Amino acid sequence: MKQNGTVSVICEYNPFHFGHEYQLQELKTRFERIVCILSGDIVQRGSVAVADKYLRAEAALNNGADLVLELPIPYCCSSARDFASAGVYIASAIGSDHLAFSAEDESELLFKIHELSKNEKFNAEVQEAVRLNKSLSFPQAITSVIEKHLGTDAAEAIKKPNNILSLEYLKALEETDVTPFTVKRDPKFESSSMIRARKDGDTMVSLIPERSASVFGRELGKRFPRDEKKLDAYFVATLRRIGSLGIPTDELYSVPQDLAKKILQAAIKHSETEKIISAVADKCYTHARVRRAVNALVFGITAERVAAKPPYTTVLATNEKGREVLRKAKALKKIDIVNKPVRALEFGEATKDSFLFAKGIEDVVSLSDPLPSPADVGRNPFIGESL
Repeated sequence: MKQNGTVSVICEYNPFHFGHEYQLQELKTRFERIVCILSGDIVQRGSVAVADKYLRAEAALNNGADLVLELPIPYCCSSARDFASAGVYIASAIGSDHLAFSAEDESELLFKIHELSKNEKFNAEVQEAVRLNKSLSFPQAITSVIEKHLGTDAAEAIKKPNNILSLEYLKALEETDVTPFTVKRDPKFESSSMIRARKDGDTMVSLIPERSASVFGRELGKRFPRDEKKLDAYFVATLRRIGSLGIPTDELYSVPQDLAKKILQAAIKHSETEKIISAVADKCYTHARVRRAVNALVFGITAERVAAKPPYTTVLATNEKGREVLRKAKALKKIDIVNKPVRALEFGEATKDSFLFAKGIEDVVSLSDPLPSPADVGRNPFIGESL
């Protein structure tokens, strides 16, 4: 039975595939309006998205979304906790009734893990495990304590990327009036990473839904697929400059001194970003963690900037139902809503500063397009019909 309300989905659509189509179809049968809070041009694992945010937003609207808003840089390329916190903040600020997310295990198990992790004794046990075993990373300590209390299935569950995010969504939702709604992930659908692994744009387009393929296929060789290797010279040169000049890194986001030192040393030996990341990653620092640290070093992403709540979100795509959500969100006045990027500078200082910071990074990232074009602040949201 359809519920009268708005459901939000925090997403990347990198690219939009059949699993995403399935999720939106499920939500369409239950909710009146669907809002997608979409990552900007760098995704949560720290990589450049295969297409810019406007292209991915158009694909989302064509496949059932009513409104696509931006989860801007740097929140979209932060840790699972900060990514979830910022996304949930936007969902709550625009007046969402529900937040939907996909889980790789039954929701009951995730709720059990969530309840356990809130217990003060649980956190004390994790800290004690790290203290007693210096080679144990924090995530490994959490896994061991969860296995002790809830068994092997629970310990395995928290290693899966979708479940890690799901648990962070549940934590963040506790500070809001937004209700969680889980959709079990169907393993028969190829994941975004499996599709991206094909690398060839024609092959990727052949593996996604028709309404998504028509968008990405139209921009094949122009705006899709992006190739982040084209940014290697910029990344490596910047890292080498930081190292040679001894530029301070202590205020940067999620870059402890030992990790910064390893990255800067690796940048002297390697001329490709991925080789730097592979050389540094170990059992304490995953590839994604190192990649995010590299972004922080290269782009100057500070811990203070990520700790602040998103002051704004940009409208990337909408239909008539989406405009209903926007009218309500603007009346709430809890977050600045940028309808057109060219008007972002008309807002307060927090939004102007945050927008210009993100735009500076996007201008660099746009060089990974197959046919890079001049940076454009005047792009308008995609307007579509309600499905």
